[in-house]
Amino acid sequence: MDLLPPPTDAPDAGGPSAGGSGRGLRRGIGFRSLKLVSVAMDETLPVDPVGATYGRLANGLTYYVRSNPKPRMRAALSLAVKVGSVVEEEDERGVAHIVEHLAFSATARYTNHDIVKFLESIGAEFGACQNALTSSDETIYELLVPVDKPGLLSQAISVLAEFSSEVRVSAEDLEKERGAVLEEYRGGRNAAGRMQDSHWALLFDGSKYAERLPIGTEKVIRTVTHETVKRFYQKWYHLSNMAVFAVGDFPDTQAVVELINEHFGHKAPAPHPPPVIPEFSVPSHEEPRFSCFVESEAAGSAVVISCKMPAGGIKTVKDYKDSLAESMFHCALNQRLFKISRRKDPPYFSCSSAADALVCPVKAYIMTSSCRERGTVEALESMLLEVARVRLHGFSDREISIVRALMMSEMESAYLERDQMQSTSLRDEFLQHFLREEPVVGIEYEAQLQKTLLPHISSAEVAKFAENFSTASSCVIKIVEPRAHASLEDLKAVVLKVNSMEEDKSIFPWDEEQIPEEIVAQAPEPGYLCLFVHYFHHYLCKKI
Repeated sequence: MDLLPPPTDAPDAGGPSAGGSGRGLRRGIGFRSLKLVSVAMDETLPVDPVGATYGRLANGLTYYVRSNPKPRMRAALSLAVKVGSVVEEEDERGVAHIVEHLAFSATARYTNHDIVKFLESIGAEFGACQNALTSSDETIYELLVPVDKPGLLSQAISVLAEFSSEVRVSAEDLEKERGAVLEEYRGGRNAAGRMQDSHWALLFDGSKYAERLPIGTEKVIRTVTHETVKRFYQKWYHLSNMAVFAVGDFPDTQAVVELINEHFGHKAPAPHPPPVIPEFSVPSHEEPRFSCFVESEAAGSAVVISCKMPAGGIKTVKDYKDSLAESMFHCALNQRLFKISRRKDPPYFSCSSAADALVCPVKAYIMTSSCRERGTVEALESMLLEVARVRLHGFSDREISIVRALMMSEMESAYLERDQMQSTSLRDEFLQHFLREEPVVGIEYEAQLQKTLLPHISSAEVAKFAENFSTASSCVIKIVEPRAHASLEDLKAVVLKVNSMEEDKSIFPWDEEQIPEEIVAQAPEPGYLCLFVHYFHHYLCKKI
């Protein structure tokens, strides 16, 4: 995410130099020359995205337009709909995904897959799972099109306009797409798909999210009527639930806004009042949930620990500082996990931790390891021990200083390479602004803010995030094995063992590597060759 440039430096969002990376600002100034900023922790970050021509049409459609030259003569377009599979009724399971398929098949203006033919004819990127995505909470259509010829951008935007309200849902159209959707359903029944679906159901047990996988059910895919699909489409596909995005190599953003208005502006607004998109909660649980997944097709053994928590937003500078500390926590923990994996006879081959936004109301801390066969119990114990060790003893100042330097280096690279930002990446930032209300505010100020805040984040502030990784915090533990070796009782016993060790404070602090201040403590005596060169040089000088 980006943060807000100072108001005095902000470019005109409608002009050709507008952009979240502020390409016209301080072009020649390096990262180290950026001044620190004076900010209050309760200072609110802006709601509107910096760098975009941003607004809403009279009929409720939100739009984001931004000029960006990478890649040259290309535009990244999207239509986002704040509706996914979680709103489906029992007889609609999989319908949100079916609508996505029908959109490319037939609309009021395009028929017989003419949209696909148009995209292929202009050399636009197109392929399975490449141009659209249906998730639990949203449906996103994406196009990366050339804009080197007049009219191409207008026609591409007209395609998105067709998706928004003109998808044709006849019995014949549905029958044509049913086979393709069924084939996609069957393709997801492999080992990876079965494991993913099983884990998802365990994560969200007790919530509607557990019952509404985007692919749906085979029964509904085979038997759903076109009337049911059309009812779903007409109920949820309203412009007030949508946003259109255009980021690309065009000089005049206002002209693109006019194209959006031309193709979308005449469309009818949502009925008043529009149907409210319901919110679905995910219940928390103190006792951990376990899953032993035995799959002969699995590439190897693995352990996954997931701990769920509410998905808080970033609204203030304090929220942003907390997000930095959270990133530092995962980075510092990963440094330890990597060092363990490089020991002799390690408990796992690799292991890493990260935060991930799962669904609108929930995010999770997820730690994943791959290990040898029969090694899942040992790997689980090692993973739980390291998080418990952080809760008891925290991180050392040296560990935090290394992580701080790594994150500062990452930000420096992003700042220095801001002119190389790809249009698809910028479009994705705007997508998250619309779907998750994440602030989009400009790389210059984010760089300044990180330089200001990072040195003042203490090791104690970083270590506190280990509390979210507790087995009592809505935790789900999954192991994957090609052949059954570990049992649920084994996993539960490990959890009890580590929890007991933490309670007794019998977990030792992290044994940090003893690295000397000087690599070579004492300068070596010069060898024969060094002495020869020295005296030969002295002899030549005398001759001269």
